[in-house]
Amino acid sequence: MKKLTVLFVLIMLTVTSCVTNNPAPIVGMPRTRSIEMSPIAADSNTDTAEENRPIQIPVLYSIENAIRGIYEPTDSIYLGAWLSPGASIRDFVDIVGQRHAVFVHEMRVDEEVPVTWILQCIAALATPLIVLHPPQINDADEADLEEIEEISETLARLAQSLGAFNLPMFVVFYPHGPGPIPAHGLIPAEYALIFRQARAIFLSYAPHVAFVWAAPSLESTIRNPFFPGSDAVDWVGVSVLSHRNGYGFAADVIEAFTPFYHSFQARHPIMALPLGISHFSRADHIYHLEEAAAEITRVYQALAGFPRLGLIVYADAFGISRAMRDDFSISLESKLLAAYEDAVSARHFVSVLETNAPHGSRWVRSAFAGYLWEGQIYINTDTLTELSISLPRNTVEIGGHNFVEADRIIGRKISFCEIRQVVLMQ
Repeated sequence: MKKLTVLFVLIMLTVTSCVTNNPAPIVGMPRTRSIEMSPIAADSNTDTAEENRPIQIPVLYSIENAIRGIYEPTDSIYLGAWLSPGASIRDFVDIVGQRHAVFVHEMRVDEEVPVTWILQCIAALATPLIVLHPPQINDADEADLEEIEEISETLARLAQSLGAFNLPMFVVFYPHGPGPIPAHGLIPAEYALIFRQARAIFLSYAPHVAFVWAAPSLESTIRNPFFPGSDAVDWVGVSVLSHRNGYGFAADVIEAFTPFYHSFQARHPIMALPLGISHFSRADHIYHLEEAAAEITRVYQALAGFPRLGLIVYADAFGISRAMRDDFSISLESKLLAAYEDAVSARHFVSVLETNAPHGSRWVRSAFAGYLWEGQIYINTDTLTELSISLPRNTVEIGGHNFVEADRIIGRKISFCEIRQVVLMQ
């Protein structure tokens, strides 16, 4: 018996010495291997190097029993255009070669309803989107409560006039405009009061109108003091304009849009109102048509990966002017028109409004991107935590974060969508 004990000790010592440099993981901890994310060498073959690098990709997962907003599309993005005042909708459609679902008109609440323009929309089988500004007020700095109460009758008359068309419409109510000072001259409490009052009036007289809250900037969140409450808002809109400086585009609009999107996607469908890519700026007084065309292609492709982005309105009216240093328009430049036409030709961009989209499953964009590498899909472990999915034992480290190979995730069908360039988790 004593000899057997000594022999067992010797065997254990031998085994221990073999694994000292590679200890077994603690029970319950995932095994992790790393994928190198080093930059491409300057003298390397770029194509080959790119093929050997993990490619970051958005991850969408489906949820059941989701409630869609009014006119929110099932699984597509509406095309829209913001034309210059007086521009013909028919001419724009002919130039672009693509019908659009939505067109934009700006007016004050005390102005007459643009009947002729609405009839143009009807003839083009398009939905009117009206950006509604406050009436002229005497005090340029701040509107008092008496003036707020006085416009109730004006709002009622406007709602009755629009309701008489019995058509789906969008109303962007009292947008803030650029800059830190709101263009409407209201403090948050006054703004919320009048917004909610207007929403109630339109529900009574024009129930087919979807109310849109225009966020002050891409930095806005659901906690913005001017947000009037989810119960009064149907859609959230935000300006997505890609300005130029002396060195190129001032910022990546997709990177800027992403946190804004994640702040609102759980509660509301979102619209880019408007989207614009600058091809000329007073920063350098040079036309950059090829660069702008490539950016239009990239941005429209990237926006396809945001499933609750239901409408993109292009800023054709936003040409160079005294008030603007950038030119975002496309209708006068053949290169930009060609890029735009090609970008919006993808089948997920649609030109007809869905008025009765069913509730049910809906795609949600994870806050954590995945990767494609050597034919394998890798999902961030934080995405699995979002979905309350147990983590497999084996993980892979990419760029300092832990990922799991898709085929190790049980209970989800995971695939790569070539059209939208996203990973789908069903």
